[in-house]
Amino acid sequence: MSKIEFDFFADVSKKNKLGFNDALPIGNGHIGAMIYGDPLKDKLVLNENTFWLGKKNRKRYSKDYYDNYKRVQKLLLNNKYKEAEELASIGLMPNPKGEAIYSMAGYLMIKHDIKEFNNYKRILDMNKGLVSVEYDTNNSHIKRSYIASYKDDCILVKYESNNKEKVFISLDREKLIDENYVDGNNIILTVDFNKSDKLAICATIKAENVNNIGGNIIAIGNSIEIYLSMATNLYVKNPVKYALNNNKKAINSNVYDNAIKDYQSLYLKQSFECNNSKLKQMYDFSRYLMISSSRDNLPANLQGLWNQDVFPSWDSKYTININLQMNYWNVFSSNLYECAKPIFNLLEKMHKNGKRVAKELYHADGFVAHHNTDIYGDCYLQDHYLPATVWPLGGAWMSLFIYEAYEYTKDINILNKYAYILLDAARFIIDILVEDNNEYIMCPSLSPENSFYVEDDAIHVSKGCEMDTQIIRDLFNAVLNVGNAIKVDASLINKINGILPKLPKTKLNADNTIKEWYHDYLEAELGHRHISHLYGLFPSDQLSSKNLKEAAFNTIKKRLENGGGHTGWSKAWITCMYTRLNQGDLALESFNEFIAKSTSRVGLDLHPPFQIDGNFGIGKAILEMFIHSTSEMIEVLPAIPSSINEAIIRGIVVKGSEVIDLYIKNNKLEYMNVYAKDAHEKVFLYQEKKYIINLQQGDNKIILD
Repeated sequence: MSKIEFDFFADVSKKNKLGFNDALPIGNGHIGAMIYGDPLKDKLVLNENTFWLGKKNRKRYSKDYYDNYKRVQKLLLNNKYKEAEELASIGLMPNPKGEAIYSMAGYLMIKHDIKEFNNYKRILDMNKGLVSVEYDTNNSHIKRSYIASYKDDCILVKYESNNKEKVFISLDREKLIDENYVDGNNIILTVDFNKSDKLAICATIKAENVNNIGGNIIAIGNSIEIYLSMATNLYVKNPVKYALNNNKKAINSNVYDNAIKDYQSLYLKQSFECNNSKLKQMYDFSRYLMISSSRDNLPANLQGLWNQDVFPSWDSKYTININLQMNYWNVFSSNLYECAKPIFNLLEKMHKNGKRVAKELYHADGFVAHHNTDIYGDCYLQDHYLPATVWPLGGAWMSLFIYEAYEYTKDINILNKYAYILLDAARFIIDILVEDNNEYIMCPSLSPENSFYVEDDAIHVSKGCEMDTQIIRDLFNAVLNVGNAIKVDASLINKINGILPKLPKTKLNADNTIKEWYHDYLEAELGHRHISHLYGLFPSDQLSSKNLKEAAFNTIKKRLENGGGHTGWSKAWITCMYTRLNQGDLALESFNEFIAKSTSRVGLDLHPPFQIDGNFGIGKAILEMFIHSTSEMIEVLPAIPSSINEAIIRGIVVKGSEVIDLYIKNNKLEYMNVYAKDAHEKVFLYQEKKYIINLQQGDNKIILD
């Protein structure tokens, strides 16, 4: 069973912000809550994923940006790095510097009229998608259930006891409260930020006895139910009216059963069992978090759906120089295509804005995005942070999601509907590439958030950085492959075919590590959290030859020896890389370090603070220990740790759209079942031996020996 039991609750005191890291998340993709579970004074931090503070798509650039960009480019092509750095740090910065901010919604506070309790336990049931709390008082056994219903768009908190209980219920928020009042059995809290961003939370209480005293509700009964609905004015004209009406409908619906049925329709499409309970727990948790935070409208952000701050770290938005991408590395292979839909929605918004930004800032065709975006798909530069700000590859990397979706589903409708975004990302890159030493490179170029020394100065802006080239190579190859599936402009194909062979090849340093920058530079931070020059190893498959894999291994080793992997998401990335290097035991060791050093007591990834990308990244790493797929081949047990004796994993989706069940015994493949949509030939790799299998439509039992 996919359950985790805890004998502690999260600290609700305002002085201890870290209590949030020990709370348990629930969500339906739109609204969510973090459950603290204190028997005396329970707290739910509430979130509504469309509540963002800040104006939509402001023009945040200087009119001389393009001229400054070309000047920086010329300086870099002449190897004048210090001068280019100085100009870029002034002439290429956005103004104003920031996009919209994802803000918390509020708190639901529930005070239970007891003084003592015992036999406490708090449970996350990932098989049903709910959190429960149980404890005993002198006279009663109390059970609380917390669940978010996708169908009903509400959260249900339910108290059950063998005796009548009294609880005090209120809504609150630290800042920006507009109104907070009680109307009958409803508590309503509203927020109005700058008369533009409006939020409403409605808590409707159902109990034997409901009274209103001083802005709180006192509820008494053997069964007490609290229905929570939230809305903003982004999609709803009157958020208060929507929340009130939604709760009225929910009370007359079967919210609890609806929520479980909907959740299980996704969660039970795949199952993961093995003799390592931590691997199972964290894998199940990653899928639980995905279903809870990513459904129809918006993708999971830096904190998924759950944020306790009015103004959170990094604005809790979408960082697209790895973090958002990592969130969705496992979405297709974990059989959760439905949870991928919000990425397509975001890409459509980004494309519309990014075409304008490409013309305004770069005088280029196509579409561009930099290292961040927000709910509105803002594509301008973000922050005054040179190591990250001046990086126009965010749109290119994000658009690869479209081709990846096609690889996993073979659904031509995906390309027919969304390929234009991928093609426009390529058009932009073609327009801004420059030729240097008979090679096409990005200039300016960054290796995200890292720096190198020129003499004694740390320099960030460069030319032809390895990660940029690797992303561009993947982008161009994806466009060529799309052109084999649907009609693509011949002139675009011809341009790519002319440029692709002239992209720089991956180069090695003297110590047999992958070269991060175009020239030989001394890294300013040898243990940097970003390992961008290994994008080609993971998530890409470019560094696949024996010598490049060896150099990649040395690169990871060097990073770790100098303190790398110190953030949760970075450690998850490294774990993924070890699987690609067929290093199962090192991958498991890295996984164990992730658990020990980079997660809270309930398993949430810590940057720190809480940041959800590591939870999703580690889920991908776990699955990649057992299976890895490309468009050409499926590798079975590529990095299975030697301690894994038995495992059964059902419902794995691979590139090519096959669905695979793995049965593992004594650390080896016993057999697998491969479901194919049609009859075709497929290549499998197992223990360094290739097998060409003729799959029949439907189920195929396969033994590889």
